[in-house]
Amino acid sequence: MELTEAARDEAAFAMRVLRHLACGGGKASASGANLAVSPLSIHAALALLGAGARGATLDQVVAFLGPAGGPAHAALASHVALRLLSDSPGDDGGPSVRFANGVWVDAAMRLKVDYAALVSEHYRAQALPASFKDMPEEARTQINRWFESATAGRIKGLLPEGSVNGATLAVLGNALYFKGAWCRKFDPRLTLDDTFHLPAGGSVRAPFMSSRDRQQHVACRSGYKVLQLPYARGRERRYFSMYIYLPDERDGLQSLLHRLGSDPALLESSTTLTAQVPVGAFKVPKFTISCKTNATELLQDLGLRLPFAPLAADFSEMLDSAAPLVVSAVFHQSFVEVNEEGTEAAAATAVVASFGAAAVRTPVQVVDFVADHPFMFLIKEELSGVVVFSGQVVNPLVP
Repeated sequence: MELTEAARDEAAFAMRVLRHLACGGGKASASGANLAVSPLSIHAALALLGAGARGATLDQVVAFLGPAGGPAHAALASHVALRLLSDSPGDDGGPSVRFANGVWVDAAMRLKVDYAALVSEHYRAQALPASFKDMPEEARTQINRWFESATAGRIKGLLPEGSVNGATLAVLGNALYFKGAWCRKFDPRLTLDDTFHLPAGGSVRAPFMSSRDRQQHVACRSGYKVLQLPYARGRERRYFSMYIYLPDERDGLQSLLHRLGSDPALLESSTTLTAQVPVGAFKVPKFTISCKTNATELLQDLGLRLPFAPLAADFSEMLDSAAPLVVSAVFHQSFVEVNEEGTEAAAATAVVASFGAAAVRTPVQVVDFVADHPFMFLIKEELSGVVVFSGQVVNPLVP
């Protein structure tokens, strides 16, 4: 029960993040930009951070994650790391999945024994030394290589130059990678260029995928349609799907994001899209998105402020030292590529801690699903309901 409630919170968090970024938060360029973000990666990094927090700082991190509560969100983060997204090479026909947590601490410092044991046992986090004080650029390069390796080369240079320095005491990180083939692949011979309508007016010619299979998981809701594209499951029976939310109006993406963000219970799942329906016109654009997010600004805008506040932040459960910690920056980067074969996606989140002073369902007949204008997408793990990736496509030609 607690996992279900925490997963519901995580899905709600996914919509809060996406809606905020789409409105220009985190220095995104509002509705004119393609977006990709991994709420699950941010959740994992916040779980590592919360494990070292105490007092009002811990209370705020827990409240930020959602009403399910601290133990429920800790249990979800552990379940994701140890079971749900445990590494799988994908050689059984199912998706290839990698999930890694890391904690780098300055060579002059040590993690508290209890914290190190907790993040290792429950979150599968590696504890790694780094010479932040003496060789900060070398430490930054080392950490960036870890992220690049953990994401099959898709996330490079997560920590920018100058992001760690002699005052950095620790970096907490999460990386995840997903590569899944569609349960029913699109036929490349049917991929043709067609018109995609842009939000500010005008249009571009973009490659659209299609299929000869005229039965698809499509639902018609009031003001929008939803397409579920399941991924092949393999012997391990991992169950992932992509959901594409297409507003009826060409300029309807912002209002749709607001609606779903205000009521995440409207988000679809494999239990609400059980039946396949006959489709007429059926076109989905290929797209690739690489997106860097100012997660420091994003988290503060959404209400997480104490971890960034000198004199107020309390992470005294993390380091075996009296040195006070404060979060100086949070970096997030995501990559999503969708084509006829399936989806490749990766994400990374890094928290830099430095020295501081402490619905009504509508029956469907034959429907068209032509994603020729801006839409929203989610990639979900179906058994838990967690949102692994989310984003919006406003121009499929822009990476």
